[in-house]
Amino acid sequence: MELEKAGLNRESPITTIGNLTPVYIFEWQNIFSLIDLILEKQIRRIPIVNKKNELVGIITTMDILDAFLRRQEFSDAVSSIMIRDVIFCEESDSIGFVLQKIKLARRGGLPILKKKKLVGVVSERDFVKYFDKVNFGKSVREIMTKKPFFIPPSISILDGLKSMVNTHYRRLPVVENKNLEGIVTAIDFLTYIKENKFEFEALDEPINKIMRKEVYTINEEADISEAIGEMKRKNVGGLLVVKDKKLEGIITERDILEEIV
Repeated sequence: MELEKAGLNRESPITTIGNLTPVYIFEWQNIFSLIDLILEKQIRRIPIVNKKNELVGIITTMDILDAFLRRQEFSDAVSSIMIRDVIFCEESDSIGFVLQKIKLARRGGLPILKKKKLVGVVSERDFVKYFDKVNFGKSVREIMTKKPFFIPPSISILDGLKSMVNTHYRRLPVVENKNLEGIVTAIDFLTYIKENKFEFEALDEPINKIMRKEVYTINEEADISEAIGEMKRKNVGGLLVVKDKKLEGIITERDILEEIV
């Protein structure tokens, strides 16, 4: 599906659709502060800047969860766990160019820079959201991930967390006897860890203690545009595809972005 079908000019600068009031954190602030910011803003990716507002790194919720499993001291500066080799775009880069860059890099979003300084961020959602009224002529079933990875409700929170970090899946369906029981996300893990004062012992509880039983779903026969509309209404980046209570697949913003050119 072409960008133009959604009213986007591929030659326009990325600042046309990007977020120009980005949430960020300074490199010397501690990881506790970073977690508070992520949970307050309900975001999963935060650029790291120095005192000149120059981009020096980036951190995702997955990086924090990985650091927790490695027993990193969260009183340490965020610079101790940030990713320093950051893929970014310039404010003058075109929408079409950045679209291809995000797809090739397989990143959920990119910082936007002007002379090394952070001026914004752009995400998969910033592209996808424009296509909720555009009929793709293609069903959810055609692009969804079939037979997605899932975990059972009897698994411990610790083992569920390890599964997420090892697979790098940001959301894990919870399935028992082939029936969908719920879902757990990276934010759910981070929230629980903070509420339990970062104690490993609290992770011995079963995963159903933190899973969300209200799951956002979409019919496999729905047009891709219907999935986009539902994601916008629920403010989520993915939907589970369920038939007769059975998990058939998952569709995410990344799956949809691959259909946009």
